[in-house]
Amino acid sequence: MKLRIILFLLYSSLSFGQKPLEIVIDSITSSDTLGTIRKFTVNYHIQNTLDKEVKFINCSYPMTNFYPDVNVLKVYSVIVENDNYIRLNILEKNLGYLQHLDSLNNAESDEAKAKIRVAYIKRKPRDTTKMKEEVERRRRINDFDYVKSSIHTFQPKEVRSLTETFYWNKRRYYKVDDLKYYIDEKEPYYLELSMVLYKKDFQYFFPEEEYKKMKDNPNFLEGTILSNKMEINFKE
Repeated sequence: MKLRIILFLLYSSLSFGQKPLEIVIDSITSSDTLGTIRKFTVNYHIQNTLDKEVKFINCSYPMTNFYPDVNVLKVYSVIVENDNYIRLNILEKNLGYLQHLDSLNNAESDEAKAKIRVAYIKRKPRDTTKMKEEVERRRRINDFDYVKSSIHTFQPKEVRSLTETFYWNKRRYYKVDDLKYYIDEKEPYYLELSMVLYKKDFQYFFPEEEYKKMKDNPNFLEGTILSNKMEINFKE
């Protein structure tokens, strides 16, 4: 799923003429205190560059069956080398899942791998139950009210400073179907952040007249915005 989202970002990004909304990476720091996993802390800000209020929907529902938290801005990461996008999932936001994969890769036998999988599955129901309860809570909200609550508003010239945390298990060789890639420690790599803004996809969740107002409002944004690129540490 994440790979499909990344591909969507790369091939359907929209360039706003005057860039009313900007994402700017301010800094990237790395830490190797998690053993074989490197932690990246990315500080960035989102700014409304206009003297007018702007609105947008940054929620992936109804493209998914999951009811995400509409209060959290969804930002995706893309790795770039020599101006070429690497169309593979190198960074992970879920530390627990990455540690699980790391344990499997380091297991010395099939028996050890089986024990690791069983232990992971035993932990999983607690997370799954919590997630299902939260999804049910959101489902009880009327679809129109839910989607309407997902509209974000930035006041004129408003700036929001945010932080994202990503993890890398220092894996260098990647293969997904026919996609292969090697992360060369001698080459520079760059991080770019992306954010998708929706409008047309949600038209059937709004009364016709209300959606028409959204559609005709040039300051109700739609498309994909991309940040600046900043070097990320994939060296040994």
